[in-house]
Amino acid sequence: MVKKLILAAALTATASPALMAQPQDIDPVERKKIESVVQDYLMEHPEVIMQAVGELQRRQTLAQMLPAIEMYRSYLEEDAGAAVLGNPNGDVTIVEFFDYRCGYCRRHFPDVMKLVEGDGNIRLLPKQFPILDSPDAKPLSLLTAKAALAAQKQGKFAAFHKAMMTSGAQVTEESIYQVASSVGLDVAMLKADMADKLIEKRIKNTLAIGQDIGFSGTPGYIIGKDVVLGAEGYGRLKQAVDRARAEMGK
Repeated sequence: MVKKLILAAALTATASPALMAQPQDIDPVERKKIESVVQDYLMEHPEVIMQAVGELQRRQTLAQMLPAIEMYRSYLEEDAGAAVLGNPNGDVTIVEFFDYRCGYCRRHFPDVMKLVEGDGNIRLLPKQFPILDSPDAKPLSLLTAKAALAAQKQGKFAAFHKAMMTSGAQVTEESIYQVASSVGLDVAMLKADMADKLIEKRIKNTLAIGQDIGFSGTPGYIIGKDVVLGAEGYGRLKQAVDRARAEMGK
């Protein structure tokens, strides 16, 4: 309880004056005692300030992004055609925006899967967000995204996705098809399906939605009413999952 009070005080101290409460009914002697306790604690545990600042930033980011998230939530979480990893009937849904060429996404993948597989009650919805292509180069992020959705038509999205995310090789057009072949995909059929305009439209829709929400990089995660920006690790993802369950009363 004391630590929670200290955290609240530290968080208040980092907020703008306009947002700070101005209680007038605290006895001056009691105020001195409280200030002394807070000061002593923060001197002994300065990391609390960083925790409070991080929480403040999380709340500010969420306040900016949540209205758009709620507008698109049903599309993102209930799309019948979307690929699902983990437990399809899980009580918590993680929507992940990622790019197969994103090094942070790849390095974070083991943490994501550790949480999903260890928990056993999480739906993971990987959303193709190919933003790393440049206008003057072959669109390999888009090409890989198309290959992943085409792999889903052959019932092998999960195998292709995991192989791409754990491959240490640089993403090239050749490596995409090598990975596809290695997981048992019919590569000729895959290439034909990749030309499907509906696949391209699905990817463009996801790009537009992610950008409208406010994602400007990868990876990014929507977990209940929380947002995780970047590869923040297993602990941060689990915190968001626990918070989502608490909000549901579980």
